[in-house]
Amino acid sequence: MNRAARKLSRPVRAVVLAILVHVAVGALLGLSLRFQPKTVQPGVAKPVQAIVIDRSAIEAEKKKAEEKKRKAEEKKQKEAEARRKKEAEKKRKAEEKKQKVAEAKRKAEAEKKRKVEEKKRKDAAAKKKKEAEKKRKAKEKKQKVAEAKRKAEAEKKRKAEEKKRKQAEAKRKKEAEKKRKAREKKKREEAERRAAEEARHREEQEAYSALRALVGEIKGKIEDNWSNRMACGGQEVTISVKVALSGEVESVQVLGGIADDACRRSAEYAVWKASPLPFPDNPRYYKWLDTEIQFIFRP
Repeated sequence: MNRAARKLSRPVRAVVLAILVHVAVGALLGLSLRFQPKTVQPGVAKPVQAIVIDRSAIEAEKKKAEEKKRKAEEKKQKEAEARRKKEAEKKRKAEEKKQKVAEAKRKAEAEKKRKVEEKKRKDAAAKKKKEAEKKRKAKEKKQKVAEAKRKAEAEKKRKAEEKKRKQAEAKRKKEAEKKRKAREKKKREEAERRAAEEARHREEQEAYSALRALVGEIKGKIEDNWSNRMACGGQEVTISVKVALSGEVESVQVLGGIADDACRRSAEYAVWKASPLPFPDNPRYYKWLDTEIQFIFRP
């Protein structure tokens, strides 16, 4: 029996042994569970049941193992044959490649030698031609350098004279232009100054005119919010009011007048109550106006 058969027979024996052990253990467990102490009475003995081993299963496993072994041998032979063919093909291709490489090398060497000879011949001809061309160009260059030097000297002299003339002309024009621009600048600045002055004066007048147009409306709004104005009849109150651009009252101060304290306080309260006061809505007017406006009230 070879090694493969031995390896296959071991699992079969293990399976048979396991079956026998399980049957024996099951029988013992069955007997122990049914066992109870009781009076032994004589009777007819029961027949003992024998355990039957399934030899057909063992034979089937054996045949299966032999079939597996046969197939493994066939596979091994096929693989060996395939390896032999592969090695032969590999050797043939290597030999063929070697021949091709040798042939290619021979042709490359021959082509290389031909190109070297051709290059030498062309290099010699090119060198001879180059030397002749070099001599011709050197002579031509020498002539051109001499001519260029002569022209450069003449051009340099002409440019120096031209530059000197242009510098003098430019200086004269620059001075004249500088004087002209200075005159124009002075005129422009004077005109701008006068225009700005006129604009400021005009804007200032517009601001005061706008405020004067609202004085009556401002006093009216304060008096409307002066609840006990009639109680101050015959008295006089002078009030200074500081307002913001929005007309909001920022501070109130009673400066004087002929009035009692109650009348003064009521007038001050009326101003705060009337906030915001009518005020010119153009924000440019604010810088011209004296935002501390004085009013004299004679109820």
